Amino acid sequence: MDTWTADIWNDNEDECKKTLNGPGNWEKVPLFDNKIALGSFVRFKGMIQDMLNPEYYSSSFKIINSENEELISRKAKYHGSTKNIQPGEEVIFGDTLMERQIIACIPIPGLNEWAKDISNTDQNVEAQLEDNMNKRIRLDPACQNYSKEIFIFVYPEDIDTNELKVNQIVEVVGFLDRRTVQEDDGNLQEQSSIVKETYCIHAVQLKLLKSIISDNEEMNNSIWNEASNIHAELKLVLTQALLGDSLVADYLLFYLISTSYNRQHNLVPGKFSLNIRGIPENIGKNYTKHLYSLISYLVVKSEYLPIQIHTLNNMDMIPRKCYTSNRLLNGFLQLSDRTHLVLDETDLQPGNLDQKGMLNFEALKNIISNQQMKYDFTYYGMDYETQIPVLTLSIGKSILPFDVDIVLKPDPSCSNIEETMNSVHDYLKSQLHLLDKLRKYIAIISTFPFTYDESILKVIENDYVEMRKSDPKNVSGDDLHRFMMISRLIALSSGKNEFNIEIWESGKSLEKQRNLRNK
Repeated sequence: MDTWTADIWNDNEDECKKTLNGPGNWEKVPLFDNKIALGSFVRFKGMIQDMLNPEYYSSSFKIINSENEELISRKAKYHGSTKNIQPGEEVIFGDTLMERQIIACIPIPGLNEWAKDISNTDQNVEAQLEDNMNKRIRLDPACQNYSKEIFIFVYPEDIDTNELKVNQIVEVVGFLDRRTVQEDDGNLQEQSSIVKETYCIHAVQLKLLKSIISDNEEMNNSIWNEASNIHAELKLVLTQALLGDSLVADYLLFYLISTSYNRQHNLVPGKFSLNIRGIPENIGKNYTKHLYSLISYLVVKSEYLPIQIHTLNNMDMIPRKCYTSNRLLNGFLQLSDRTHLVLDETDLQPGNLDQKGMLNFEALKNIISNQQMKYDFTYYGMDYETQIPVLTLSIGKSILPFDVDIVLKPDPSCSNIEETMNSVHDYLKSQLHLLDKLRKYIAIISTFPFTYDESILKVIENDYVEMRKSDPKNVSGDDLHRFMMISRLIALSSGKNEFNIEIWESGKSLEKQRNLRNK
């Protein structure tokens, strides 16, 4: 495969496809980097940041040599231009036009270092936190001197372009090329004349990835069968990281594994935004960074955002359409599904939000409440669905909405934050096999099918009616939904795919403990 060219693929497409799709061959295609020669067969994994208008190209061309009248016919598919034309040669394009879709892809936002190279489990995540944060403040591909943005040319006869959507994770294999594009210079009033060259890939095949972790039935079954033991190990790790608070550890575990499902209109079942509050002021920001460091060590994708007045007023969070370059400009909140967003309010000071700050604040609220975000198309807004689990860390109750809030009660014996958190990291680094299981467990456990038996639903209905009778002012439909969601997460986290009375009672018990503590 390392000697394949676009012409070889065009002439031997069936044989090439058979080879590419053979066991293990896809993974042997070299990953793209800027040292690979143009025309090489490469693989690229990234997020669809924007979908551009399709373009037309001639399906074939001929090269005629005026000196010896030699004529060479070529298929134009997977080519961006006619290269290596020699003196005395003339190119004649065919009359048949074909169409190809163009998508702009960027490196996956929030992809944690361990997930970029799963064998590398010894990364110092916390040391990279501030650097990653700075990179994401303005990850605007069309406005940077150097960009890792890549254009992918998708051929409809090879790939169903109707399945492609903004913010999806894709992996493509194809032939490397370069393309000149117009660049946005930030001036909305004048047409930009800046141009740059960027890499592009002519895709021969494309995969939509629901998870970066490989989907393997044997591995999935192993995780499911060991779920109860893995759950216990994860809860121990989180309890120590939460300074000995096992109740908050239960809810943080639910947050890590939760995922929305069966979205209908404005209802987003499975959404679990969590506010951990009551973080002591004397440990504040230092502790929250340590906690985020651990979370990013366990989940595939995550982002950390300090909620401060100047951050909200100055950060480009909302994707914006630029009509001079006809591009969608990236915002901090343009994230792929199941990117865990951690909001840190512990250093929030009084101040005033300007217009941009209010828009950013509303965007955060909309993600948390509705799992939607309105992209800015200047003359109108367009709603895009999101699946971004949000965790808010605060001293008092969060200024942002949440599904569940719980007060942190640190154990007095865990007073040394640095020592406590370092011991958690050291433990995980010394137990690499366990760490691998924890990561896979978090990534896949809530994707297993789950059923509700009619008999247990009747019990839940009667139970809810009795709760309403005894406390009509404080029990609502939202409470029933929360009880059901937490009970479902209790079941799945322990490797059970159906409800029973014991699980329902466990969910009610957890909620009772949480409510008593919050009072």
